[in-house]
Amino acid sequence: MAVPCGSAPSMENRMRLGILTYALPHLKTEQVLHGLLRRGGMDIALYALPFVPRPERKVLFQHRPDQLAAAHPAAIARRFSLPYHEVPTADAIAGGDSDPPDTMLVTVGALIGPRLLERTRVFNVHAGLIPAVRGLDAFKWAIHDDMPLGVSLHAIDADVDRGDHVLSLPTPVYPDDTPATLARRHYEAEIALLIGFQDALRAPASPLPGLDDRPARKRMPAETERLMLDRFPAYVERHAVDRPLRPQM
Repeated sequence: MAVPCGSAPSMENRMRLGILTYALPHLKTEQVLHGLLRRGGMDIALYALPFVPRPERKVLFQHRPDQLAAAHPAAIARRFSLPYHEVPTADAIAGGDSDPPDTMLVTVGALIGPRLLERTRVFNVHAGLIPAVRGLDAFKWAIHDDMPLGVSLHAIDADVDRGDHVLSLPTPVYPDDTPATLARRHYEAEIALLIGFQDALRAPASPLPGLDDRPARKRMPAETERLMLDRFPAYVERHAVDRPLRPQM
């Protein structure tokens, strides 16, 4: 991948952006980084947390690509001469006399402590339409609960997916979608919104209308996932459109 050419913002106007990731190969981080580098105009630093393996759980449908099938963030940092820091916690980024970035994007499911939030704007893209689809496995729960699909850029605070809302974008559903094609499109929308976060910050919008505030969900159990897959054809029939939906600004 080539670093973009063309005119760049002056050094005074360049955003100091941090990317919070894991210290292991991570696909979402790789994709977001490459997209941000293509856009240019930012001084990017990577902050890598230790990854704690989770117990294996039975999944009937894997709705996200293999996140380990990627380059290590340290290798990307070396390739593009980006600062790379391994930190024990997110709060360590703002510890002591450190000078944390102005803004941070989170590409992993990390806990963000109050020290960092006091000193830095931290943003995440949630794979659901806030406030109706919050928590884990948002793609699957939206289908199970017959809710619209979409992604939401929001600031991070102490509550799950309740930080200041920036922008939500619906994910188009097409008549010939399978679970795999819809999951791929939904994941790509998540990546695109992270890469375009500056555009969203310049033109924020309220959450999409008609969505009730619902509790955050946990991981979907296998038996519920089976029911979700059974409901998928009816979901597509109800939600399919002939063209991409446009966000309401």
